[in-house]
Amino acid sequence: MSKIVTIFNEKGGAGKTTTACQLAGTLGLRGYDVMVADLDPQQSSTNWISAAPEGTRFPASLWRADKYNSNITAELQIQSSKYDIIIADCAPSIGNPTTWGTLLVSDLAIIPSKLNPPDISALVAAKKMARRVHQETGRPFPIRVLPNAARLHFKDDKAALALLMADKEFPPMRSILGDRKAFTRAMQFGVTAHSLPHGEDAVAEIEKLADEVLKYLGMPAKPAKGK
Repeated sequence: MSKIVTIFNEKGGAGKTTTACQLAGTLGLRGYDVMVADLDPQQSSTNWISAAPEGTRFPASLWRADKYNSNITAELQIQSSKYDIIIADCAPSIGNPTTWGTLLVSDLAIIPSKLNPPDISALVAAKKMARRVHQETGRPFPIRVLPNAARLHFKDDKAALALLMADKEFPPMRSILGDRKAFTRAMQFGVTAHSLPHGEDAVAEIEKLADEVLKYLGMPAKPAKGK
């Protein structure tokens, strides 16, 4: 059965789609069978993956899943027999029933967040939902904050990161995604940062994130031969 990674946050523009597509594509390039479940009615992941150049294929499959609403849990269980990993890109609303339904069957949840005051404030609602899903499922699966578009040469961003690190219940991941053009430019071309010139720093960051995610999931950094 698939390992399910849910990317969610209450706030739009926090980097959910960037995280979902870059992570899914990176894992796909390593040889895993990966599917992106696009739960966002805005179809951001769908547009990203569909923009792949003619004659090429994004290294992860796509599933338009926003229409399933409260049935998403059962539908994910059906899909989970087909892939190694499912990356769910949630709608920018924790009130959306697909977000809750996906969290119920997740093995890992990631809350991307920029390090500015509005994004840090929005984490309160996301963490409240994380606490509720732990209580209702009785499964304390890892839920982590991912610092995104970070500019750690700025004092304010450093202070925000220190604030995140003080939270022992839902701490930040060790991985940090910087404010890099390669992450956003990749969306225009339907690729990951690996395909862009001068994207080495972005690639290093997303590869580190992939390593950390696989460790949380209990999966090898490289899949077994034959995958």
